[in-house]
Amino acid sequence: MSGTYDVVVIGGGPMGLATAYECAKANKLKVLVLEKSVFFNQSGSAGDLVRMFRTAYTEDFMATLAYQSRPLWDDLEAAAGTPLRHMTGLLNFGDPNYGEGTPEGTLKGPIPNLKKYGLKYTMLTKDDIETQYPFQNLPDRWEGIDMPDNGTINVSLLMRSLFRLCEKLGVDLVQYAAVQAIRPDQSDLSSWFVEGLQSTDKGDTLAPKHFSFKTHKVAITCGAFVNHVLYPSFGFTLDVDIWEMVYQYYSIDPKVSFPKMWFHFANDTPPVSGGKPISNLFYGFPSVSWGPPNLARIAVDTATQVIKDPVDRSHSNIAEQDLENTRQWVAKHIVGISPDPVPVFIGEILQTNVYDNMTREEHRSVYGGLGHEIRATYRTDFEAAFGGWGTNEFDISQFKMDRGGGQIIHMGAVDRMRDLASGRIGSSLRR
Repeated sequence: MSGTYDVVVIGGGPMGLATAYECAKANKLKVLVLEKSVFFNQSGSAGDLVRMFRTAYTEDFMATLAYQSRPLWDDLEAAAGTPLRHMTGLLNFGDPNYGEGTPEGTLKGPIPNLKKYGLKYTMLTKDDIETQYPFQNLPDRWEGIDMPDNGTINVSLLMRSLFRLCEKLGVDLVQYAAVQAIRPDQSDLSSWFVEGLQSTDKGDTLAPKHFSFKTHKVAITCGAFVNHVLYPSFGFTLDVDIWEMVYQYYSIDPKVSFPKMWFHFANDTPPVSGGKPISNLFYGFPSVSWGPPNLARIAVDTATQVIKDPVDRSHSNIAEQDLENTRQWVAKHIVGISPDPVPVFIGEILQTNVYDNMTREEHRSVYGGLGHEIRATYRTDFEAAFGGWGTNEFDISQFKMDRGGGQIIHMGAVDRMRDLASGRIGSSLRR
């Protein structure tokens, strides 16, 4: 297999499909997407049914990107011919002093940016929260912020819509295509070859075929698998911590209203007998029309199992501590679930983090990020070799790969044990 393209996108999840769509739409470029598994698979960060569309951020640059994303989402939904978000709103609640003095900010940290962009919000007391929403046994000092300009993304419909729009624009979409290396075209310094092997759904019964595609630009959008491309191509890797994040679905009493997304802020419970601290960061989604009725996704926003390479994923061993921590919090604080709740369904996604949480599974709010943020994430000295991405109206400087004195970049292969013992943790929603 061979051919020449303007852009080759490595990774066919929401990031990759959106990047391909934007390139093909805006610039009428010839685009190829290479997906190592099948499209719409559940093995990476885009698994399950729901994600947050979110405009509530503490950092100015994230709030600005989120605000700028709104017309992009509107345009995408118009092109798809269907809503891709259910604008349920978002309730953040918990300890008003949580995160004080840290880079993540506090529960009330987003308020200045909400005011800046004219986004509505309502402050709630503990009694307001328990009266209006199905929560109970909250500490008296707990406060909440109800923000309507947020919603739930229909992930499966988003993926199918982007795939269909890419097809309509002539994007070539190839699955079972495992990229092994990106190498320079020695006869044309403005071009590169993306090489690898394509297998089939027949498994080992058919020998994989070698492919080599020539391209002027490459977008690497393969999330936790990024180092599988970077190291054989350029000899360096990104120092990422890959969280095996556990989520659970609980059956909710149909008479109980569970109307919107929510996030609970509170400090960790101190460790017992030399163990690890127990997280009190939890989030949840309402029941959605595209999912099983009366089931709500609820999860702890951390991970006990952290790896450096997705090949080490614990497929058959979902973290019991994360499951039990969530189950106990649900039993104590959520109305409409049995006193001894048992999840109806559990699952796991891979969330990719770096030291400042700027690289992770991220398709909550910045649809521009589906085309722009991911470009910025891997943009550094070697971007010139990729031909550069030009300029745009979005401030993506915060995502440069050489930020922080280059501490994200690791020369050499992935060290699977490096830094895992340090307890370096963060949260995807502590912004």
